[in-house]
Amino acid sequence: MLIFFSPNKTDLSSSYTELFRIQHCGDFSDWEKSKTIPSAFVIDSKDAQYVNTIVNKIRRDHLVFGFLCFVTEVQPSFDDQLLDGQLPEPSILKKKINDFEDLSQSFKNSETYITPQGRLIKYLWLRPEFVIQPQKDWQHSRYYRYSLLDALSEDTVDSFVWLRKLATAKILEPMILLDRQRECSHCRSSHLSFVDTCPNCSGIDIHLKPSLHCFTCGCVDAQDKFMQTGSLICPKCNTHLRHIGSDYDRPLENYQCQSCSHAFSEGEVLVRCAMCEKSMNPDELVINEIQNWRLSDRGRVIAFRGEVFDLSSGFDQLDFISKELFVHDLDWMIVLTRRYKNISFSLFGIYFANLNELVDEIGHTRVLQVLESFAQRLRNLLRTPDLSARTAENMLWLLLPNTDKQGLAGFHKRIENSMGQLLQESDQKLIFRFCSISSDQLSDKESAELLLARLSGGLL
Repeated sequence: MLIFFSPNKTDLSSSYTELFRIQHCGDFSDWEKSKTIPSAFVIDSKDAQYVNTIVNKIRRDHLVFGFLCFVTEVQPSFDDQLLDGQLPEPSILKKKINDFEDLSQSFKNSETYITPQGRLIKYLWLRPEFVIQPQKDWQHSRYYRYSLLDALSEDTVDSFVWLRKLATAKILEPMILLDRQRECSHCRSSHLSFVDTCPNCSGIDIHLKPSLHCFTCGCVDAQDKFMQTGSLICPKCNTHLRHIGSDYDRPLENYQCQSCSHAFSEGEVLVRCAMCEKSMNPDELVINEIQNWRLSDRGRVIAFRGEVFDLSSGFDQLDFISKELFVHDLDWMIVLTRRYKNISFSLFGIYFANLNELVDEIGHTRVLQVLESFAQRLRNLLRTPDLSARTAENMLWLLLPNTDKQGLAGFHKRIENSMGQLLQESDQKLIFRFCSISSDQLSDKESAELLLARLSGGLL
């Protein structure tokens, strides 16, 4: 079933009617009376306002907000963030609908999806390659807006505030930085004006006035004050100024305030917000990065399972410290070993190359069981002062104090044997790779960040 919106009661070509049943509607209220669940919506109009009105009502409807919606003719003024493009040929449309229905069936329905966040996750899940893009709108207080976020949140929250929350929750991940703009610290508007002011009284009535400096008496004043009967004469000591550089020069102070007569070379910039009319210094402005966004791996897991299923939970018993703290401690150990030659340590990395593929093959639960078994074995190999951290879902690091090159080789052998036994017992094709280095192999002036990057780069 195609819901066909057209203000002129036009019809789709016969090639569509052969494959689909068509329900004609003049406006959105006509569909609301029937509440027919469609395969897709089609809007036929060259009127951008009509198209935007219909598609915005579709995206704000709790029942059909995520359904496919096409237009018969693409216009530059149409908001392609809310549309799925131009109506394709019937055979291609049929395939798009089938793919859409397959994704819809794999989506884990839950009561949580009546929330704006749930609707956004579902909308993006149904469109795997979709990228949330900002639109420029000079009438908007922030100049940029995210129309999809505005529609799915029903304009109840600021889309930029919502973006920060979604990014913090790792539901969305950034792609491309498009712009960096400064905004009012009070209302976050980007409609700002910048005005030069007097650094003495903060007045705005300042003018560029050339001035002269008399070398004889040190008088500095406006050039007009030195002009007398067509000659340059100091108004203070009456010296004739003939040669620049020997009798006089031009000081840097070229501006003068008309309110307090203060002379200066450069004014102070004051920022005024056009929305809330607050004034502030430029360093008080808030920097906002405008980016493209897409659904993250965490968001896709939520869509597929209806809950957050983090494979890293299989390593909970390892008592990970944060990446930042791990890097700090590693830097500290590097400094110690360079200062005191009798102190040693080793760094050991474990990379799981095929976690995502294994999840697709045997499922999250069985993969989690394998990881939990590995974590238990690894915990038995670690000592109390050993530190562990996870820098990615499939990348683990171990910091082994007081472990030299020989001790590292023994640890490497023990963990390799343990992994071999685990794979035999579980009969799973978990692919893992190791990297390691002892303190006597460190490069000069190499920091913890560079060391981790160098070692992990060899594993990927």
